[in-house]
Amino acid sequence: MVAFYDGALHVVTTRADTRTSVVHEYTHHVLMSHGMLGPAWAQEGIAMVIAQEIWWLAPARLEQVRHAPMPLQLMEQAVPYTLRTDDALMFYVQAASMVRCFVRGDDARLRRLMDAMGTGEEAALGGSSDELAQLLEPSTWNSCIDYLMRDMAPLR
Repeated sequence: MVAFYDGALHVVTTRADTRTSVVHEYTHHVLMSHGMLGPAWAQEGIAMVIAQEIWWLAPARLEQVRHAPMPLQLMEQAVPYTLRTDDALMFYVQAASMVRCFVRGDDARLRRLMDAMGTGEEAALGGSSDELAQLLEPSTWNSCIDYLMRDMAPLR
């Protein structure tokens, strides 16, 4: 662990990725300060997207999460740093994938996701709530991973 947020930002500043870690943890601060507490996958996925993290886009990681996605209930409730190392890694890969696939480059969709987190109601997602609920269905999930492998490849 190189950084975490518990009401205060804790970051190891001797690492090359300090800026990314600060942006990631500060995103948690902003979300929580505005009442956006969960679900866990959205909290982590949004922080990773805002921090422009790309480590999770490795094809082997995406293939692994394609073939064995974590159940939505676990993604909503898990505390990633309490998971086994391999499970925590896949949690982060799946969380970032879910947010990227839901948003698909549309800042308005990211805002709707954050609004839903703040209200605790999917209604804030408007017409997108069905897509969010279907995100981990096998065909939708496979399309999501295909999108990430194709359209995010230049970022790697």
